[in-house]
Order: sequence, then structure tokens, then C-alpha cells
Amino acid sequence: MPIKVPNNLPAIDILSQENVFVMTDTRAMTQDIRPLKILLLNLMPTKIVTETQLTRLLGNTPIQIELELLQTASHKASHTSQEHMISFYKTFDQVRDNNYDGMIITGAPIELMDFEEVDYWDELCEIMEWTKSHVHSTFHICWGAQAGLYYHYGIQKHIMDKKLSGVYKHHLDYKKGMLFRGFDDEFWVPHSRNTTVRREDIEAVPGLKILASSDEAGVFCVKSDDDRQIFVTGHSEYDGDTLKKEYERDVKAGLNPDIPDHYFPNDDPSQEPVVNWRSCANLIYSNWLNYFVYQSTPYDIRAIQNEDLAPVLQRKSNLTVAKFGGTSLAGSEQFSQVKKILQEDPARKYAVVSAPGKRFDEDEKVTDLLIQAAEEESSSARDQLLDQVEKRIWEIASAAAPGLNLDQEIAAVKEEADKLKGREIRDYLASRGEYLSAKMLAEYTGRTFVDAADVIRFSEDNELDRAETRKLLSDRLKDLDGAVIPGFYGAKKDGTIVTFSRGGSDITGALAAAALKADVYENWTDVPGMLMADPRIVKNPLTVPVINYKELRELALRGANVLHEDAVAPVRRTGIPINIRSTAEPELNGTLIVQNADFYDSVLDISGISGRKGYAAIVIEKEGIGKNGGIHQALMDVLESRGISVAGEQIGTDTIAVEVEARPIRDNTDELTKVIQQVTGAEDVTVSAGLATIAVVGRNMADKSSVAVKVFEALSNEHIVTRFVDHSADSISIQLGVSETDYKKAIRAIYRQFSLIH
Repeated sequence: MPIKVPNNLPAIDILSQENVFVMTDTRAMTQDIRPLKILLLNLMPTKIVTETQLTRLLGNTPIQIELELLQTASHKASHTSQEHMISFYKTFDQVRDNNYDGMIITGAPIELMDFEEVDYWDELCEIMEWTKSHVHSTFHICWGAQAGLYYHYGIQKHIMDKKLSGVYKHHLDYKKGMLFRGFDDEFWVPHSRNTTVRREDIEAVPGLKILASSDEAGVFCVKSDDDRQIFVTGHSEYDGDTLKKEYERDVKAGLNPDIPDHYFPNDDPSQEPVVNWRSCANLIYSNWLNYFVYQSTPYDIRAIQNEDLAPVLQRKSNLTVAKFGGTSLAGSEQFSQVKKILQEDPARKYAVVSAPGKRFDEDEKVTDLLIQAAEEESSSARDQLLDQVEKRIWEIASAAAPGLNLDQEIAAVKEEADKLKGREIRDYLASRGEYLSAKMLAEYTGRTFVDAADVIRFSEDNELDRAETRKLLSDRLKDLDGAVIPGFYGAKKDGTIVTFSRGGSDITGALAAAALKADVYENWTDVPGMLMADPRIVKNPLTVPVINYKELRELALRGANVLHEDAVAPVRRTGIPINIRSTAEPELNGTLIVQNADFYDSVLDISGISGRKGYAAIVIEKEGIGKNGGIHQALMDVLESRGISVAGEQIGTDTIAVEVEARPIRDNTDELTKVIQQVTGAEDVTVSAGLATIAVVGRNMADKSSVAVKVFEALSNEHIVTRFVDHSADSISIQLGVSETDYKKAIRAIYRQFSLIH
């Protein structure tokens, strides 16, 4: 707490230099006082025990605090009653619009799982991203600290040989830090965990400082340079008997645990533990609240959102992974442009490449030629197609990579293909376009060629091994000043080539960016970013500057041709932004795809318009049908049993209308109508095809009533009848049904309403 002293007291300067918070009479009279708002995300199974421990510590200061409890919506608590959770805990959707002076993210007993395997990992990533703009200082504990270091800084956790359990002696690595103000030179802290973070990994990250550690327990406390992220690996909040209860539980379970270190007197579990960490616990939380929250948080809590812009806007990237699509590498001129792009920014150390694409409409992609070759049964017919590939590659290599021994490379491809059959020859040949493309670009730019077969690992059943791939990529690339990696494929341990099913090079690029913890993943293509509408329908549509991952997935679900989910997932999980850029127009910023776009200036009311034709409407009429949940479920069961997917539905008092894909019902409309009448007892069932769906997508649409008004005004002006309207559950899209004959006209009308930048 501050000390209030008279104005101009000589001691003020001395105390200020010692980091003692001194408040003069003048400041005291003009100071605004309000309670601190603290949010506790409790991930521990024993919710009540943990919330009690932390509340006790937070309450042991004179500062007035308002505490809110947060749970994950994607994971249901199994050790605490739902009555308690409903009564006292909120979900992220209930707090996402709030701002907090401080937040605590607890540990969780899930250390042995990969972060991405945790069922609420995506939600936790969204919350941690949100803290950057809505929380002044965040305090992470144990697994929460490891998760935070991994998400924010890409620092891996490592499994220890045996569980670390006990109370350990610690010392200060940085004695001038305010978080440990008043601490003794040595202090004790409980630990209980199976994993750890390594000192060398943390010290390699600019912007992080290790404050305290233990010779036995390792790194204890780390903070960011801006004081907004605190990571504590131990459990100073533990009660005196917490470790004892854990030990007794493990003994009862037959786990034969080691006796916690330095905990029981004489290592005798029959004796009561001696608590020697309580003063440490009280002081560290008191210091955090005082120096890192109370003294530095803005009085107007809404100003927290202006404290920290997204990293990609705040500073230039230090490490970029750049993926180049097939059109970006279609010929020697395109290779020259790619080389120029890579040289313009030294952060672009790693390039992932596709096979050369089409140079003009009638041209063939190299990959298509290779797949045709793989399907040929005779080696002579296959060699003819491979000769076409060789000619295309020579056209590029003669200008871009004259030093590459292309004769030897092509001969090796033909020789290997003669040994293979079935899927193996298809995957091998299909991958050679990327392989040769990467070879040429590596030669052209003077970078190291890294074969994807060595760093992208597939299991024996052809599934991507994410953990092994992440390790191989990191180990192989981290010490290289520059590298070129072919996309689209990887290999099993025995060297058998395996290709991705779709979006292969995009997936490779995302995996590399995630493994290297890049600041940004650039995806270079033939368009200047995410377009607001389909360019085949709307002429020269606007490029959307910023879009979040949820909006991207919604647009893809509703028919937009965007990045495949498998290509997004690796970077979405680690919070790395994707920047879609145009190779032909590299001066344009393109589209930034981020976890949370709330703190970017919005110049467009919506993020995109997408849609599909080929739907039908099924309308069931019966008095009171909308109130009968059993009938509705029976209808859904009928549709599901026939593989008919539902695109939307509206339920009225006497009517249920569902929109479904028309293709599965095209040949059996009469039979389906009879079945629906039987199971629902409906008075009338009508099925009408020729329906199209249109989705208007944008974040926080629930707070923008003007969006819906503009949509319907646009359709009304064109005399377009809306057959149905549906809102997504998370309020990021409006879905409409119109006649297929009005489909393009409707998209153009909606686009015109939203294409004026304000």
C-alpha cells in the first residue's frame, strides 16, 4: 500500500528510488479510489478448496477486491456440484465484454497430456488471447503457468523422470524485482507436478525474466517485461495438509508414491507437516496486487483495452514462415518474385512451397500431371507424362536454378516410381512437384533444402503424428538461418511417402509456423487476401483487413472457399496470426486472421458473404407441433437416418420448417413425405427444392442491429423474397434462404450495402 507523506518531503526522492510507493498530499486529495476487479479461472477439480485457498490470500490485504469466478464451458466439472458451479461461476461468454485489473489462471492435473489434447484447450487459448486486451495483469499457476508460457511464448513443457512433490528451498535470481519485495534470501514453496519448463528455453525468449528458482524444483517464477504476465510453477497457495492429502490419495490408489520431499518431519508420514511457506504465499500475492495491479492499473478500467495492441500490429515480426502456393511458383518470373519477397524481409527465414501451378487457364498443374502418371499401369505411358513434368521444371530451372542437376533428380523419380504400386506410387509421384519446387527455390535463394519426409511424420496407419512432427520440425529448423521445405507430404518412419488429403502445403506451412512459434504465418497466393464475396459473383470485391478464426470457420461452413480447417488448426491453437497475401501485389497488407480481432479498428461491418445452392425446404404443419419436443426429435431422427443434413430450421406454434440438402432427397421425395407424416402425425408436409442459402458473417453481430436492417433492406430493394432466416448460436452470422434464381442477385445486393468503408 502507498505511504501518504507531506508535499516536498525530502524522503520522497530517496524512497521513490527504492521503489517505495509514496503518495503526496496533493495526489491523495485528487486520487480516485475504486475496488480492484479480479477474475479467477479455476481449472482445478477441487473447485471449492482452490477458491478458498486463493480467496484467503487475496483477502489478506487492505485493498478492496471484487472477485469473480470463471469456469470453462467446454469442460464440465466432475468433482464439484453443478449447483455450486451455476450459483458462483460464470462462463467466458458472460465476461468477455468486461475488463479486469487482474486475473488468476490456476493449475490442472492434466500435465501428462499434450496441450492440444486437452478438451478445453481452444477455449483456454481464446481466454489467454483475450487477457492481452481485457486484463491488466495475469497470474498463472503451475500447469496454468506452463500453458501460458506455451501459448504466449512457445515454450514447451517436459515430462520429468518422476513426480516432483514436496516443499523446496528457493532463492531469488533477480533481487530487485517488486514481486518478491520483502522476501528472505531463501524461502520455501510447495510443488506437485510431473512436468517442468527449462531455464534455457525461457532465457532464449526476449521479453521474459526469471525472478526466482530452486536448485531442486527448477524455475519458480517468470514475468514478462511489461509486468502483465506472471508465471509461477509452484503452489504457494497450498494449505498445510494439501500435499498430505495428495500423498494419502495416491497411496490408497496403489500408486506407491514417494514421500513428499522436505514435508513430513523426519520423512515420517505419520507426523504432522510443518508449514514453512505461509508468509511467502501471503507476500507474493500481496506484492502482485499492490505493485502489479493496484499501482499501475488505470482508474477507468475500460482503458485496459488500449494498453496492449495485438503483437503483430505492435512490432515487426522477428520470425515469419512464408508459404507460397502453386500460382506463386508457376514459372520463372514467379520464382523471381518469390525470391524478391523473401529477401525484402529478413524475418522470412523459412519458406514452404507448393508444386508449380497453372500459368494460364488451359495449362495443367504439375501435380495433376504427376497423379495421372501414377495412375498409368505401363511405365512407358508414365514416363511420357513425367517427361512433360520435366519440361515444365526445366523451363523454371534454366532461369532460377541452373546449378540443379535436374537430369539426376528426374531419373531418381522414375527409378523409384518403378518400384512402387497402389497408394505408395500415387503419394510418391504426387509429392514430387513440391519436392522439385523446393529444390529449385533453395538453389535459387541459397537456402537449405529440408525434405518434408524428414520432418513431417505419419504413423503406420497414415495419420499425422503431430507431436513427433512438432519435435522434428523444431529440432531441424531452429538453428538454420534460412530453409525451404516442400509442402503437401511427409513420411512414415521407414521413409514411405504420405500426402495430405487436401490443402497439403497449407498444412505443412501451419505446422512449421506452430513448431517454430513464429510471430506470423504468411500464406502467399494469387488473391490479395480474404475477399468479402465470391469474385465470380461480385466484380472486384473488397479485401477484408482482419478476420478471426471463428468467422473463418463459419464462412467455410457456409460455402466460402477459404483455408481448410486442418491448415488453420496448428496456428490457431498457438495463437499465431495468419496473413494472406498476394504474390503479384506484395505491397498490399492482405488479410490478417487472428484469434481475437476485438482490438483492431473495424472498417467493415461484416467479414464476408458466402452461400450455396442446392437446398430444399421441408415444411410440416400440425396444430401445436412446435410445442412438442418429441415430434421434433422424431423428425430429426428420420433425416439423420437417411443422411440428410439440416442447414437451418424455424419452429412456430403450428409449423416446423427445415432446410436440407436437396441431393439426398431428390429421388425419394414422396417416400420421405409419407415417413415424415407417419412419425409426426402432420396434417400437411410439403417439400420444395430450388433453395439457396446465404450467410452474412461478422463478429459481434448481436450488438449491431444495423447489420440485419441493412441485409433486409438490400433484399427488399431488389424485391427478393426471404424464405427463411436463422441466426448462429454465437451471434456471428445471419443465414438466409432465397430462391436459387435470386441467389447471385441477393449476394450482389447485400454486398453493395456493406461495401462502403466508413
